[in-house]
Amino acid sequence: MNSPKLNLHLLFKDKQIRLQAVLALFILAIGFSLSLAGFVELQSVANERLYLQKQQYTAERIKQIQTNLDISLDSLDDVAALYLAAGQVSQAQLASYLSSDTKYHSGTVALGWAPRVLGKDISQFEDRVRQEDSGFHVYEITGHGMPSAASGDKTVYPIQFIISPSAGSMKAGLNIASIASRQRVMKKAERIQSTAITQRLSLYAGKRQFYGFQALHPIFNSNDLGQELMGFVVGVYDIESLIEDVFAADDNKVDIALYDANTLSQQLLYSSSDSLTSVEDIVGLDQSYWTYTLKVADQQWIVAAFPNNKKVIGSSSWLPYTGLVVGGVITLLLTLYLFISLIKTRQLSQLSTDLAGTATQLDMQTKLKREADKANQAKSGLLRAASHDLRQPLHTIGLLATLLKTSSNQQERDKLIDNIQSAVEAMDSLFTGLLDLSLLESNQLAVHKKNFYLQDILDSLILDFSLQAKEKAVDFSWVDSSSCVFTDKSLLERILRNLLSNAFRYTPSGRVLLGSRRLAHHIRICIFDTGIGLTKHAQGKIFDAFYREQQAQQLADQGLGLGLSIVDESAKLLGLNVGVKSEHKQGSLFYIDVPYGEASLIGEVITTTSHTVINKTIWLIEDNEVIRDGLRRILEQWQCQVESMASGQNLKKLMTSTDLRPDIIIADYQLVNETGVELVNQIRAYYQQQIPLIMMTGTTDINIREKISQISDCEFMLKPVKTEELNQVLSRINR
Repeated sequence: MNSPKLNLHLLFKDKQIRLQAVLALFILAIGFSLSLAGFVELQSVANERLYLQKQQYTAERIKQIQTNLDISLDSLDDVAALYLAAGQVSQAQLASYLSSDTKYHSGTVALGWAPRVLGKDISQFEDRVRQEDSGFHVYEITGHGMPSAASGDKTVYPIQFIISPSAGSMKAGLNIASIASRQRVMKKAERIQSTAITQRLSLYAGKRQFYGFQALHPIFNSNDLGQELMGFVVGVYDIESLIEDVFAADDNKVDIALYDANTLSQQLLYSSSDSLTSVEDIVGLDQSYWTYTLKVADQQWIVAAFPNNKKVIGSSSWLPYTGLVVGGVITLLLTLYLFISLIKTRQLSQLSTDLAGTATQLDMQTKLKREADKANQAKSGLLRAASHDLRQPLHTIGLLATLLKTSSNQQERDKLIDNIQSAVEAMDSLFTGLLDLSLLESNQLAVHKKNFYLQDILDSLILDFSLQAKEKAVDFSWVDSSSCVFTDKSLLERILRNLLSNAFRYTPSGRVLLGSRRLAHHIRICIFDTGIGLTKHAQGKIFDAFYREQQAQQLADQGLGLGLSIVDESAKLLGLNVGVKSEHKQGSLFYIDVPYGEASLIGEVITTTSHTVINKTIWLIEDNEVIRDGLRRILEQWQCQVESMASGQNLKKLMTSTDLRPDIIIADYQLVNETGVELVNQIRAYYQQQIPLIMMTGTTDINIREKISQISDCEFMLKPVKTEELNQVLSRINR
């Protein structure tokens, strides 16, 4: 039993063995120390990288909060735009806007409208609102916090209606000017003529209490006395929702504290940590943090972000009795080091992925907002232009229809019918021009410049405006022209039509002259009138959109002030010079300079005096019954045998029930749940022939036109299609 002990004792009595053992332990200790030091250093580097990644990640989140704030507050501008466009904001309009847009905005609790009501008009205002809200009444909050009836001797700003995206309509009637804090914000908003917000408030939405703020956006109406305050758009916002919509899923990566930088006390607005209950707690905290600034209407908020860096600490102990135990401990430490490094690497990778996703989402949100704003501007411009420019041919058609109704002379009736047809064609040309303007605003309008005789445009304008001149008892004279010009014909006619329309509108009596002058490098088309003329100030702003001089507004209340802005933009597009010379109360001269064209390049003009007999078998594909029936009758007048259908189901029945192959196919592109191209491909595959095709469509989408242009043996026609043009295309195919 004493043998092992004795042997071990004898072994360590050897001096060299003892030295080797000590050296081995020393080497193991150095290796372990270096490994541990390397582990600690790499851990520190990883923590530093993680810290920087979190800082960048937090900065992107703050940008997203700022974007969400801007989008939410932009709702007030949108509601104000509703008021300026319609002269009022109805509860139905606001509810529709909330249900379609605002309910997706972070932090938006409710939107409302508080008009300016004089004290003497309170009763009348209450009666009007009670037609929709039977329990409505105007009340105020006294100094004791109790509601009372509004005083009738001062101006009030009662909330006419306030609507929440989630809870619907909320209680209205409170005079917000009766609350001192709100009144200060209202005065500031009125002074700066922009949105102003309150400090942090304790608010209620139904039974839910939350900390938030109110934003007040003033609406002004321009009159002879200047800017008149009409009321305020009221927005209610939840601060917690604004922050936690962005930071809620962060798994405590950062602690957020938000406080108001504008108040003397620097009021704490939000805190994600129970340990941060005041601004003093933030300043006195012994921890590094990042600060960011948020711009909220007229105020600034400060965001303090505290990173949560949880350090991973690993420890092991061992007894260096043998090399195997030491090796096992070192292996354990290396394994732990690799494992922790892997965790840190995965954390960094996940954080980088989240950061990339946040940046992409922010870019997409900004791009979608920009595209939506652009689409709204294009739609608004199209509707305003349609209101302005389609009025003249419609007016001409109305006058001609009245004359046709009262005329009993057949020759005179035939002439009136021809004139109505000409006016309809002019209106079609205008409508096509308006669609081209919508393409222009989306950078898709193609300008088609060509050589043509100026008289071609003058004839159309003289026909339309002669009737208006006779109706207004204004002397309308013109000078014919034999000049050839080079530009876009339809846009030039649109410019001249706008200028003539303004000349007649602002010439109560006197004369209007349409003519042209030959200059060295171009021909100057002039429109002269003896109307109200323009002041020097007006001449500098007359081509601005929506601008109308006060005297012009008093003389004619029609129009939106878009005509001359359209003239200016169209002239810029064509590279033409447009100008005006005017004397106040004497008259005006508007002119546009158009380059000369080459008459030899116009070519022979082909006129069709009568429709050509086609005498072919035609299959007609059109889902609109009225259009289908009308085209069928016209084709039958040209001695065509017509088979018409509305869908692919009708086509299958026809192909299996007839032996008569079509010579020509006429198809509408857009059908119900299918396209005309699909049905044409079925017909061609069935008969194994490239049957000639005429593809019609009413869309101006360039992508669809490109698809149609790639179809073999196909003619394209844009609706509405004139019978003369259809006959010419069929005659060309028939040759």
